[in-house]
Amino acid sequence: MTERVGTAAASWSRLTAAVADQVVVTAVEDVHRAVSDGVYRWLGPLGRPVQRYTDAMTAGAYRAVRLGLRGAGEVAAAACQLPHGRAAATADGGVTPTAPTAAPPPSRAAIKARAIAQGVLSPELLSVAPAFEEELSLRYPGRSGPVAPAELAAAVPMAGPHLVVFVHGLVDTEQVWFPTDERAVCLPAAVEASGATPLLVRYATGRTIERNGRDLDAALEAVVTSWPVPLASLTLVGHSMGGLLARAACAAAVARGARWLDRLGDLLYLGTPHLGSWLEKVANVTSWTLRRTSRHAAPIGALLDGRSQGIKDLRFGTTDAAAWPEGRVDGLLTGRPVDAPWLVGARHHLVVGRLHPHSGHPLNAVLGDALVRSSSATGAGRWRRIEGAGPARVTSVDASHVRLPRDAEVASVLSAVLAEGRRAG
Repeated sequence: MTERVGTAAASWSRLTAAVADQVVVTAVEDVHRAVSDGVYRWLGPLGRPVQRYTDAMTAGAYRAVRLGLRGAGEVAAAACQLPHGRAAATADGGVTPTAPTAAPPPSRAAIKARAIAQGVLSPELLSVAPAFEEELSLRYPGRSGPVAPAELAAAVPMAGPHLVVFVHGLVDTEQVWFPTDERAVCLPAAVEASGATPLLVRYATGRTIERNGRDLDAALEAVVTSWPVPLASLTLVGHSMGGLLARAACAAAVARGARWLDRLGDLLYLGTPHLGSWLEKVANVTSWTLRRTSRHAAPIGALLDGRSQGIKDLRFGTTDAAAWPEGRVDGLLTGRPVDAPWLVGARHHLVVGRLHPHSGHPLNAVLGDALVRSSSATGAGRWRRIEGAGPARVTSVDASHVRLPRDAEVASVLSAVLAEGRRAG
């Protein structure tokens, strides 16, 4: 345990240094250079000899800062990986080092911080922190660590014929499904109370939705094949990006004829941006504008463009990487996909959050649940619409986007869906 904690701390040290170097220092240097160039351009030919000298000096200074940051990161990382144990006194007054003490499991805040880093930062930055590399995994409530398909019988002793898989959203982990206050409810507990078995997904949300969808497809196939008892039904519950992941997994499964689709009865989407998130569109337009407004603002635009591809996939709800034009990911409102229809043969339940209890309130029309508007959450916009073999069922609840995974109304909807699914099956 201590070794794992040391490795994680070392990764944080390297990642912090990389962010300071490649993000902060780069932005400061670019702004500095833009201001300096403007001054010397005004001075004309008289200023060029001085500019060459000052440019060389400042470039050297920034290189020194970068080297210092990298060195500090490596020193801190090395220190984190040294063995830490208590020293016991001996009879002759000396000391004998004891075995390293077991470290406590990471706190909820530490897990959240890691999820934020995985969801926001680019792969280039995360590459300096190997401990942050995380493959999609399935987990069971109350058990620490991932559950491999071969371990299902031992890890899920109460496995039943009805399975519900929860898929979290951006910069979250499976912890999002568990209450943090007295007003919240636990959806996995509601599933168990209804006689079904919950499994929880954890994945790095900064990766493309298409890649994570393929990984989810493979994981579901392995689970269905290894489930300890005959499986009668499978339900997928996705919050925000998690709903897009579920759709991407279905598309991958259809393409290869996966067997788990035969068990899939219902998909529950909680505030899923099927048509994209207004916030990512704003980020895209802002960064594009800054890069073209002035040389002084361009570095800030480039800084914004450093967000992960997973976030950029939320611009239009992109589940297929082919929607992105070659080399134009950060172009103005690029990445609009061809909208795939709802999966035929499954029942689709769209849960839409709202900030104000009155459905016609302007706040709901403008912001929806704060991050996703109702048109996107239902897949029915003015210019885009997700079609399918039958109508998807829409339910509105008085909950914000971040509240949806722990909302009492959502728990009631989920319980009703499971009961209806058992009757239909």
